[in-house]
Amino acid sequence: MKQVQNALRNIGIPVMAGVWRATSPNQNPPAQYVVYSTTKTEDAHQDDHVQSFRTYVYLNLWSDIDPTDAADRIRSAMYAAGFVMVEETDKGYNQPAYDTATHQYTIQWTWCLYEEAMLDAP
Repeated sequence: MKQVQNALRNIGIPVMAGVWRATSPNQNPPAQYVVYSTTKTEDAHQDDHVQSFRTYVYLNLWSDIDPTDAADRIRSAMYAAGFVMVEETDKGYNQPAYDTATHQYTIQWTWCLYEEAMLDAP
């Protein structure tokens, strides 16, 4: 989604739709990276026509190091781009969750973007 990529283009870490995938030159993930997916829903209707949409962004930060600073940059960038936070979780106790299988911290968000529908002129 172009809005997510634009919002996060200056946070200093890679941002990818879907999942991180290894490439020939990069077999290991970066020390910090963001992956996301989206779901768009109709929000409001009038006279049997959609008036607005909500796009939900499911965003995950993966980090080999303490993710606190990167999470702050992500929050600031998403708010500045007009997204509203629905929820944030690290699923940890007094610290970000640590995944022992990947040896990474993770923080997950759900963000929402409201957009008016572009209606065809009569």
